[in-house]
Amino acid sequence: MDKGSRENIAGEKKLQLSTRVWTPSTLEEAWERKQQFGSNSCFVSGGTLLQVQQEQGGEYPPHLISLERVQELKGIYKKLDGSRPVLSIGALTTIAVCRNDPFIMEKWMVLAEAARTIAASAVRNRATIGGNVSNGFGDMIPVLLAVDADGCWFDGKNFKIEKISKWLKRNTAKTEELLLTELLLPDPPIMNQSISFYKKVGCREVFTSSLVTISGYCGKNKAGEVEIVRLAVGGDETVPQRLTSCEKLLKGRMLTEEHLKKVYLKIVEEVQLTENIFASEDYRKWTAANAIFSELTKLIE
Repeated sequence: MDKGSRENIAGEKKLQLSTRVWTPSTLEEAWERKQQFGSNSCFVSGGTLLQVQQEQGGEYPPHLISLERVQELKGIYKKLDGSRPVLSIGALTTIAVCRNDPFIMEKWMVLAEAARTIAASAVRNRATIGGNVSNGFGDMIPVLLAVDADGCWFDGKNFKIEKISKWLKRNTAKTEELLLTELLLPDPPIMNQSISFYKKVGCREVFTSSLVTISGYCGKNKAGEVEIVRLAVGGDETVPQRLTSCEKLLKGRMLTEEHLKKVYLKIVEEVQLTENIFASEDYRKWTAANAIFSELTKLIE
């Protein structure tokens, strides 16, 4: 389908568009288009990021490959990944759907809470979870790291399942051409006591880019020791990261305020956040440390 021009209400042509929009109905067809047009094209679903980039002076590529007709990328349902029960979230699932889906709210309420803080309602109705992840810095990524989610990627022939955390490390250079098809959420572990959290700190609640986005999971065993912990930080156009050194400092320990003060300082040391137009590097780091510290203190007995 060729979008050759736009017209105003009177029918007068206002803007010539050189971008052509392709609407494949299968993954294979979408992949073939991407190979055909290469760097002159991109996959698009909700298109909200492209719209923001255009408003900031960017241009659409010559070819947009719309995924909206690809049924394989839709739906939320439970299934087995081998012998492991998981929740599958199709890449075309909108952020708005993630807010209230009964399957997500059953065991992964923190994901629903995260979806409620992202952008305004009009954007949530169009933006997809797949697009939010694929751009490499979306605000849904920290919570997906916290719940230990996997992504399933299509490479033109095969499907590859990999931890989001591992994919982020490899995708830093953005040299791979893979198409995200679904996200896989494992069942939460059964702990004696646990906490899941997500917080987006910005200039206002639904600000397009957050100053800092934090998320985490911390579970204690019967002995009161931290057995499982995952901490993640992102925000603005920073690639989200797992705070693995901080996690090691927590694992196997009883939580005390004194020990959490050490963790607090380790967060400031480990987190990789840079200065942006709204805040300095130090401010963003201390903000992340304060937010995580505040959540972890809830597990102190």
